[in-house]
Amino acid sequence: MYVGLSISARILLNAEALNMAESVGNVVRHRKAPVVLKKDNEVQVVYVPAISGESLAHAYQVYLAQTAKEMGLPVCSCCERGVFIKSSDDNAAKKCGHAISKKMGALEVERKIISSCVVEDVGGFLYTPAPAKRTSRFRVGYMLPTLDTLQSGAFGNEPEFHVRFSGADQEGQIPYYVEIGSALYNFTYSIDLSEIGRLSSDNAELGKDPGALPAEERLKRADAALAALKRFLGTMLFGAKRTRFNPQWEVFSLQAAVVTIPFEVTPGNDLNFVRETVERLKALDKEAYVYYFSKEDLAEPEGNERVRVERASNYLEAVAKASEKAMELLRASLK
Repeated sequence: MYVGLSISARILLNAEALNMAESVGNVVRHRKAPVVLKKDNEVQVVYVPAISGESLAHAYQVYLAQTAKEMGLPVCSCCERGVFIKSSDDNAAKKCGHAISKKMGALEVERKIISSCVVEDVGGFLYTPAPAKRTSRFRVGYMLPTLDTLQSGAFGNEPEFHVRFSGADQEGQIPYYVEIGSALYNFTYSIDLSEIGRLSSDNAELGKDPGALPAEERLKRADAALAALKRFLGTMLFGAKRTRFNPQWEVFSLQAAVVTIPFEVTPGNDLNFVRETVERLKALDKEAYVYYFSKEDLAEPEGNERVRVERASNYLEAVAKASEKAMELLRASLK
């Protein structure tokens, strides 16, 4: 049985410089992304502050490596240091501690790599010599301002003026500018828990079951992936330039759906996002569990006998309850 977890949240970040794109002269620029916005029956493209999925995935995999090590699970030497070059070729694989023979087929290579590294199991890799492809078991997207705040113009991306001492051999100070972003951001994350520890059919012969690691090992790895997620969201320590631009943050609302088919929850672009997720799940008529938290005036969802809905007292409780239910379903499926 398939078991997955999908999350979306509305997170306020004020005065953040978590994802910078480039330096132009004395200006350090914040990453921006184009967003299509429909307003008054017109469609326009606006460029808004953004935090890339690569930045978020890096932070999550750092937590995953730490959590896996604490739980006694294998992590390669590169991922343990937070260097996620993955096993892209023979040199990278050797540098990270993977002993791969040129006689191995793609499936053997994949088994060898994931057996010795939880991060490459969950986060995926592409080993080109075989070639062996493993798609990441988790997905994150860009954090973008929510559409309802964009429509009201409630976001900002402005350069802030600073000065620094120019050095002992010169007098005066050097001015510089750092663009900061402030917005109610939309965060999304999904993970295919039942695919952790399972070999990829991309590397198997056509029509053959690729196989998997032992069930107990898969359960431990799924538990580590969920523990890393809770640490990621609980600490809110992701992104760059935090030593002098540590943002003011607040989670306004969050939903976590445990699903039995591949599924992405509705992004938090407006206050209907939890209700819309529940209605979509009811239309699919599959077993699902939705846990949510909000300090906003959300449109309240209504579940049924197939789609159970529960409101949590805080956002981490919603994530914790969803994690517990997901592990319960996963254990039952691997018996």
